[in-house]
Amino acid sequence: MKKWIISSVFLLFITFIGVAFYMYQLVREPLTEAYEQVLVYVENEQLLHDISDINYYHGTETYYVITGEDEDGDTAYLWLKEDLSFYDLYKQSDGITAEAAMAIVHQDYGAEEVVQVRLGYERNMPAYEVMFIDDENRQSYYYVTFEEGAFMKRYHLNRD
Repeated sequence: MKKWIISSVFLLFITFIGVAFYMYQLVREPLTEAYEQVLVYVENEQLLHDISDINYYHGTETYYVITGEDEDGDTAYLWLKEDLSFYDLYKQSDGITAEAAMAIVHQDYGAEEVVQVRLGYERNMPAYEVMFIDDENRQSYYYVTFEEGAFMKRYHLNRD
């Protein structure tokens, strides 16, 4: 009887893991297909070469942020609107670094713990989104322009 219960619990656990994995794949499939479509578009339009990274940014509008090499062989970032109707292309050297964006947040706001820094697109311009935990234990978002590091906006979410 004891072996039967252990076997049943083990089987239920394995089934749960299998269903969870299947659900994860099911949810990720549209994003994976969209990434493939974006890569084909970028290659066909010859916007970037040797693509090294692609990220999904959902802010005011949705953009794909793609890292690769431009026609001069320099590292560049491409912000491509989700419906492929608009793009913005900048050399990496045309803007500040992620580390500089973090330093701006530390200087301006005194961030306790930086969780994530990523490129996005806000107010019709490339930007860095810096997510951090502030001194009041809130999850905070601070946006600075990619080119100059100028303040754009910020907001906070309570973590309680």
